[in-house]
Order: sequence, then structure tokens, then C-alpha cells
Amino acid sequence: MSKPADLLAYLFEGQSHLLSAALMQWMEASPRFTAFVETYRDKIRKKIRLTRAPESILDLRGELEVAYCLLNDHRFAVTYEPYASAKRRSPDFAVTYRTNLVFNIEVARIRVEQNEAERVANGNAVDLPRKEDRILRVLLDKLEQLQPSMANLLVVLTSPQLARSIQLARLMQAVKTRAEMRDPSFYAASRYTSPAAFYKDFLRLSGILLLAPQAQLWVNKQARLGLPEKVLRLVSQSLTQR
Repeated sequence: MSKPADLLAYLFEGQSHLLSAALMQWMEASPRFTAFVETYRDKIRKKIRLTRAPESILDLRGELEVAYCLLNDHRFAVTYEPYASAKRRSPDFAVTYRTNLVFNIEVARIRVEQNEAERVANGNAVDLPRKEDRILRVLLDKLEQLQPSMANLLVVLTSPQLARSIQLARLMQAVKTRAEMRDPSFYAASRYTSPAAFYKDFLRLSGILLLAPQAQLWVNKQARLGLPEKVLRLVSQSLTQR
């Protein structure tokens, strides 16, 4: 058997699975991704065992696809869940660019709700305020995972239908305004209790890359540590080729 086939048998223990075809395709196309899977095979197998619901499987697929796309560029090296030993929520990946720049990527996926799928199927638009609230919930959930003293990029996967009318710059300005104005609904939706508490985590966020599958990038100019424009462009190019 080939190395990808051996790894597939180990990961899925001989059982059929919704992820098996994609993983085989990615490993056959990329020796670097095959090496990544081999390195983290125990972690990936555990995630597969614990992931049962279809939407959760799609979340895991998106996470692994981000690693696959990044590894297609030899300038990037990817470490999977490097801070897991700290026993707290942390970014999915540490990415090294050309051996000397290390930054984190956290992957999130906006799930398509049943009523939204029905609206899209019937040719109707998805309600924009509701869509923006869902992106806000993702942001508030992920901020606490960002590492101090490092650049952190949030990659949000969604569908073209959900992302088409989103303007990240306008949305993020609205988020900051709600936080600073102590909007009760904003704080009710988060674990934060004050603007100072919110900004403590928010300033760790270097930017957001919304993929649907085209990329929309928002750069946090207030971030303590940003990422070079060239690196952001390369990440965006890598991930839009998925």
C-alpha cells in the first residue's frame, strides 16, 4: 500500500467516512500534506473519532483543508495545535514563513442554518443583520484563543451566499463602536464586561480573512503585532486555491 493509503487506513480504522475521499485526494496531491498527516495522525484520528455530526465533520474538513493549502506553498511550515499542552483554548495552527516569522491561524466556519439553506434554494437573500451577528459571534468566541506577543490571523470559512454582501471593514468598525459605547446587546453576547476587557483580546487580532471561496481581508491597524502585507497576500492566495 502507498503511504497515503496506509495513513487513511489508520485514521479511519477501515471504516467509510465523509472525510476519507478528501484526505486521500490531498495526500496524493501533496507530499508535504502527507508528512503533516503522518506527524499528527494520532491527533487527527482522535478528532475523527469524536466528530460525528455532519456540520462538525465539515468544520474539521475546513480546518485540515487550510493546512493542505498552506503546505502547497513551500515558504510555509505548519504546526497543528502547538499550544494544546497549555490546557486552554488556543489557535489551530502556528505557521512559519521562511523559518523566521511565526504567526498563528485560527480557523472558524460559519455553518449554514436550515432556514437559510431554504431561502437560498428559493432564490431569496439571506438577512444581512442576522448574517453579521453570526460573524460577530464567531469573532467573540475566537478572540480568547489568540496568543499574546504573537500575530494572530482569524480565517473564517463560509459560503458565497452568506459572504456576498458582507463588508468586513464596515462590520469591524461597528463592532468597535458597540464595544466602546457599551452596547448592552454586544456585551450580553460576549464574555466581556467592559471596553478594556474587550480590547485586551482584540489587540491580539492581526486580521480576518473571510473565504467564500474568494478572499476578503480585514487588517486590524490597532493590533499590537501585525503581519507583513506580502505574507497576508501569500496566505490569501494559498487559501483561495482550495
